Amino acid sequence: MAKRSSEHIKAQKDGKDRDFRACQICGSTDNPQGHHIIDVKYKGAASVDNIITLCDNHHKKVHSKKIDIVKF
Repeated sequence: MAKRSSEHIKAQKDGKDRDFRACQICGSTDNPQGHHIIDVKYKGAASVDNIITLCDNHHKKVHSKKIDIVKF
């Protein structure tokens, strides 16, 4: 994975703070991770609006295509 810009790192931090560092699927606060809803490689924005907080388990499921995240 390419190194993220400071802009993306800040967006991930701000998104986790907005979500109270809790997974938006199960509510777990164990190892919260900021996930880009629209991936950076597809021109996903470095903004808090493009971040969802996920626990490690659900983050892995998203990346293995077992869960889809859809933004309306």
